[in-house]
Amino acid sequence: MIGGTVSTSGARLVDARSGLAVNDIAADISIGNGVARINRLTGTLSTRGSLSASGTLGINPAQGFPADLSIKLVDGRYTDGRVVTANLGGDLTIKGPLTSAPVISGTVNLAKTVITVPDKLPGSLAALGVKHKNAPASVRAQDKALRPAAASGGGGSGLVLDVTVNAPNQIFIQGRGVDAEFGGSLRLTGPAASPQAVGTFTLQRGRLSILGKRLTFTEGTVGFSGSLVPYLNLTATSTTTSATVTIVVSGEATNPKFDFSSVPALPEDEVLAQLIFGRSMSNLSPLQIAQLAEAAGQLAGVGGSTSLLENLRSAIGVDDLDVTTDDQGGTAVSAGKYLNDRTYVTIQKGDRPGSGKATIDLNVGRGVKLRGEANDGGEAKGGIFYEKEY
Repeated sequence: MIGGTVSTSGARLVDARSGLAVNDIAADISIGNGVARINRLTGTLSTRGSLSASGTLGINPAQGFPADLSIKLVDGRYTDGRVVTANLGGDLTIKGPLTSAPVISGTVNLAKTVITVPDKLPGSLAALGVKHKNAPASVRAQDKALRPAAASGGGGSGLVLDVTVNAPNQIFIQGRGVDAEFGGSLRLTGPAASPQAVGTFTLQRGRLSILGKRLTFTEGTVGFSGSLVPYLNLTATSTTTSATVTIVVSGEATNPKFDFSSVPALPEDEVLAQLIFGRSMSNLSPLQIAQLAEAAGQLAGVGGSTSLLENLRSAIGVDDLDVTTDDQGGTAVSAGKYLNDRTYVTIQKGDRPGSGKATIDLNVGRGVKLRGEANDGGEAKGGIFYEKEY
């Protein structure tokens, strides 16, 4: 028989796979009759918050180390590093043999939680095949420990979730002009390594901002149907002088789609022009068209072109549109066009006197370019440039 007491203070526990660390662990554990009784166990999370635990843990390997633990989390913080940042607390239990599939159950209460819609979609990255050469034993052991459990055949132990997540409010969706608040609940079930989320958060208030135009969302949900990535479905409606415009934001939060429609029916570029400026595309200035192009790029979340962005560019027959803002808040629009394979012309015009200029680049060949520039004050200059890629 094993008996006695175990105590510790200032200890630290790190899970390298999740990036979670528990600091300042203090414990008081008594052992007897094949059971370790946790009289006191406290610690602080590296991400913020404190936890405490109590209960029993069997120390007989033949029984799989059966656990009956209660855990309390206060003012915790969670982030997946991409989309979700949450403040949370709750009461959980861990029951069952730790060597097979112990169950974590209970309730988690969310405070302020922010789901961020990325401003730009990430590019595709190929996984790098990194191999350690002459690695010390400690590095090889860590590398083996971090390999996914599925690589060994999919068996083995693992935590199983049965957790209810409550969030009556303060679930914020932000990014790409969206600013909305939701409330609701969801349930997390299945293996902790790949949990299933089911539930819905409903809109409490929200708006969509495009070029200073603010539209109020009239209805919306944030749904979970298995994946931990939430699915958005938001609707905003606005009435212009000639049409009723509806904007639907739908899709996964990592890459939502913005659909524009109107009554009477109009093309998407016309819908956006009517919504922002209250007039047809044919009556917009080049600066206004460029601003619409910038807004289309923001909503699409890409640096490349979209069908709406292409329509806006082709409306004035240019190859490139750009809107810039200087340190003093001045705004300028530039339009560029290829006259032929070697000649590129750029026209820039700002919102201040003397801010206009025209530039022409002539590619002579072999890395040599000729450039001429003239501004609206009558000044002109030119130069010869040499470029070479290494």
